[in-house]
Amino acid sequence: MFWRRLGRLSLSNSSVCRRVLSANLQSFLLDRISNFGPITVADFMKECLTNPYNGYYMKSDVFGKHGDFITSPEICQIFGELVGVWLVNIWTDLKCPSEVNLVELGPGRGTLASDVLRVFSRFPTAYNAVSLHLVEMSPKMCSLQKETILTTVSQLDITPPPIHWYTDFRDVPDNRPTFVLAHEFLDALPVHQFRKNKDDWREVLVDVAQTTEGRPKKERELCFVQAPSQTATQVVYFPLAGDVKDRDFVEVCPRALVLMDELCQRLTETPSAALIIDYGHLGEKGNTLRGFRNHQVCDALLDPGNIDLTCDVDFSMLQRRISSSGCNVNVYGPVTQAYFLINMGLLTRLKTLVEQCDSESQREELLSGCEMLITEEQMGERFKFLAVVSPRNEDGGQPRPLPGFTNLPGTPYADSSV
Repeated sequence: MFWRRLGRLSLSNSSVCRRVLSANLQSFLLDRISNFGPITVADFMKECLTNPYNGYYMKSDVFGKHGDFITSPEICQIFGELVGVWLVNIWTDLKCPSEVNLVELGPGRGTLASDVLRVFSRFPTAYNAVSLHLVEMSPKMCSLQKETILTTVSQLDITPPPIHWYTDFRDVPDNRPTFVLAHEFLDALPVHQFRKNKDDWREVLVDVAQTTEGRPKKERELCFVQAPSQTATQVVYFPLAGDVKDRDFVEVCPRALVLMDELCQRLTETPSAALIIDYGHLGEKGNTLRGFRNHQVCDALLDPGNIDLTCDVDFSMLQRRISSSGCNVNVYGPVTQAYFLINMGLLTRLKTLVEQCDSESQREELLSGCEMLITEEQMGERFKFLAVVSPRNEDGGQPRPLPGFTNLPGTPYADSSV
């Protein structure tokens, strides 16, 4: 199991808390909670992942085989290639615009962006239309992304496209058609957690364990507690959870919902498309917060700033937000990763690459990589694809079929639905 990404202003940016420069994040959090009271799970996640001094993603490379998790583009090149093919299809569907913003949110090491550019390079007119816009909070990751992308275009012996970095999606220019990729981005956005207690719902908070109050700071521990009464954030965010009558635990990610608003607005103003890829569910799960270290699940409170934190994405909540936005957009999915990749031609591409392998080890690496991407017990069912695109309705008013989200003849999904 392997997978993941992000950051707004909090106490970590105030003068009171700059002592974090000389203290580890756990000590900082223990002191903060002791002085100011329990914090929300969202605030805890934000500090752990994007604290400017000791946040997990603000450090060096945490991706790949030697990091704490590995993402789909690093598992097999076919993943990025098929996403690239999907984007070229969208570009063609939009009548081949001469200028396109290709945006990736939380680009990791830059592997997916590189694979997509490799596909676009096979279509010179499409490649020349692209400018690359990467939304990333970590300066160290920006440097790694630049190195990965420039190495790829150098190997292809082509001129690199214009590349720009931002810390906020809202800063990306919106003056031309835009293709947005969000791969394992939403799962690391901070969530607020709410637990049902008899007939009442209360927010889950992070506190200092009471049994450790008299012990030295280095021995104190963090723990989850339930707020004794409604918090201000519960009043604001809990209604966004929707119908909870059959649930006893929900997670709400405000930043993901705001991102849906921003995407829908852009898609309404300019012919564009967004592809959201993440592991998630359709509203049936409860507490999904967990830590990752060395490719293994671990306690989310284990070692703040030194482990990855992640939550499953609630795709049903995203769909409701898009529907309530009032924007005229088409939504496709979510479908499973296996469904999307197979309908985009994974098996055909795999056959071609296997035939080109120079050694048995190359062949085995390709086969095992694809198996990991599409089998139910690994990533094939747990990961979901959701597309949001500018209106592309047929004369009858129904949205036209979209590659990757349509049952195709000759695939395992030709006569089934997801």
